[in-house]
Amino acid sequence: MATATALRIGVVGGSIAGCAAAVAGSRAGADVTVYERSGAELQDRGFGIVIPPPLHRELVASGYLDARMETAPVATRVWLTREPGGRSTRELARQPSPVTPCNWGLLWRPLRASAGAGASAGAGAVRYLRGEPATSVGESPDGRAVVTTARGEERYDIVMGADGHASRTRQLLAPGVTPEPAGYLVWRGAIPLSALADHPRELELLRGAWVTIGFPGGHGIFYLIPGTGDRLLAYAIYGRPPASPDADADPGPYVRELAKEHFPAAWAEIVGHGTHRTTAWHPVADVQVPRGRPGAAAARRGRGRGEPAAHGQRCGQGVAGRALPGAGAPG
Repeated sequence: MATATALRIGVVGGSIAGCAAAVAGSRAGADVTVYERSGAELQDRGFGIVIPPPLHRELVASGYLDARMETAPVATRVWLTREPGGRSTRELARQPSPVTPCNWGLLWRPLRASAGAGASAGAGAVRYLRGEPATSVGESPDGRAVVTTARGEERYDIVMGADGHASRTRQLLAPGVTPEPAGYLVWRGAIPLSALADHPRELELLRGAWVTIGFPGGHGIFYLIPGTGDRLLAYAIYGRPPASPDADADPGPYVRELAKEHFPAAWAEIVGHGTHRTTAWHPVADVQVPRGRPGAAAARRGRGRGEPAAHGQRCGQGVAGRALPGAGAPG
């Protein structure tokens, strides 16, 4: 059990990076509090997330992930385009590119369970506060980190930020640095394989490779991930937004037209399929941090495009760390 003098760590954000940070802190004997803004369980997110195979092996070997967790590893990347003047598929290239695709929700569950375990000797306690967003992260007069929520303030020896593009912790690490729109969006979807029986050639290709389809101003990526019973075809399409984007409008019609205009016919039909398990779209933002600042880094990531880094701030020391480095949507 953790002693009364154990290090206290606050983690802002309770998704994959936040849970991994909580596990690491607890294993080190610290008492950890995780602040997750969503009031719902996160396990039902069915999008794809890709882990480099060496990192996956490391996470299994270190006990963060169960070796029995289903994945959909492939070793090849295939580049496709539409045949000029037609709608058939033209293969441009194949290259060795091993990846370990996972289902976001299936990856989050064991990390969340591990973050709440804290049963081994020397492990610290973990509190996971669902539906309790951090409104600010700051520094107290005595040099400790402070997390403020609607319930009040709590002080910590270390605060780690795993809270996405609008990170409260980043504001402390790099004040004045804000995400800037990159000028394009990412649309994501997942379709049960049982709904795609009329595309046997495409599914056969995806059983051994992940696919990239390029077009002017963007590209689409397709790969298989585990589901709950049935495997899913996951895709992400990066492209320019509509001329007059409406934040509340369903992006489906625009994305289907984009695919119809640029993709080979069979792949456009997959994007236009009506039996989606889940869909979402996210603007992509640039975050440029000048060199020389504590924890300085330059990163480009979209909201929901995999997991952001977990930044650590120990007041007066500028400690920065990252949970699950390299995990995210392929690009």
